[in-house]
Amino acid sequence: MRVLLIGSVPRRFGTQNFRWFAYTACALRRLGHTVIPSADRESWASSRAVGRRLAGVRGASRVVAGYEQARRRRRDRQLVALARRTRPDLVLVLKGDTLPEEVLAQVKRLARGPLVTWWVDDPWRSPGFLGSFALFDHVFAFDRSYLPRLAALGARQVHFLPCACDETVYRPRRLRAWQRRRFGCDVAFVAWYFPERGPIIRALIDGGLKVGIWGGDWDRPEARRVLNGAGVLRGPAVNDRVAATIYNASAMGLNVHQEQSRLGGLNTRTFELLASGVFELVDRVGGIEEFLEPGDEVVCYGSPEDACRLARWYLHEPGERARIAARGRARVLEEHTYVRRMQTLCALARG
Repeated sequence: MRVLLIGSVPRRFGTQNFRWFAYTACALRRLGHTVIPSADRESWASSRAVGRRLAGVRGASRVVAGYEQARRRRRDRQLVALARRTRPDLVLVLKGDTLPEEVLAQVKRLARGPLVTWWVDDPWRSPGFLGSFALFDHVFAFDRSYLPRLAALGARQVHFLPCACDETVYRPRRLRAWQRRRFGCDVAFVAWYFPERGPIIRALIDGGLKVGIWGGDWDRPEARRVLNGAGVLRGPAVNDRVAATIYNASAMGLNVHQEQSRLGGLNTRTFELLASGVFELVDRVGGIEEFLEPGDEVVCYGSPEDACRLARWYLHEPGERARIAARGRARVLEEHTYVRRMQTLCALARG
């Protein structure tokens, strides 16, 4: 099957570790499909880093906005031309919230098969896109709580499709001594700062655990207040291969979901940690039992204090950590890879 895959890819020389487009394309190819890529590379001009630097420059925001509008118009023309030239059997849009409704409608008319989209974020964070869901033949969402509301928007068929991992990237690795020295810690957390993550990190620090954090926005004033000079910020955001190395160098990996995960909406980190072969300590998201067995394949905490208690106990139980990590990895490889997700999506979309 010829699949037109539409999505964004990280900025050049950036440190984005969620290469959703690449993981999905690889999985489709492994299943024998022909992938026709339409990858919109994120622009540095619209990045927060550039925005902060230009904040005091008169007229800069207008210039950047004009550049971004022109870039997107060029992207849209190229996408329609690609659809006209290739006439794909399936069009898969990964989120796609920056695509105008009229562009999606043109692509749909040109395709030989269905137009589908997969979301691994809260759709209501992109209010300008909500009217476009009725265009899609199938809408896939990572969390069950969004399905009724998506159907109410006019989406023809809505499906639950969880996040996944690329097990060729996130896997056990043989580390060198310098890597263990550089990345080793009791609890590794590779993630951006969000307010809901602060109390967990503070509890672990206060509990005497050697915490290592790699991620963006931990230099914000509110994040600095949480860390309070503890020296746990080991570096900025890292790419996926470095993240996998960090996990392998650590005794355990921490996972803290955002509020958009409500009912079965486990994030990609849930599966990436386990695929890397590390013991995972994760907050108890509703419906997690459908994917992993708490206490046997993953360990769940219910509060910051509970997270600290569990981390301290398992730190001194390496055999138990290894047993749980091995069982969790086996479950992920069997059920939670991108290949599995694409098998499900293609079967439903073409069924």
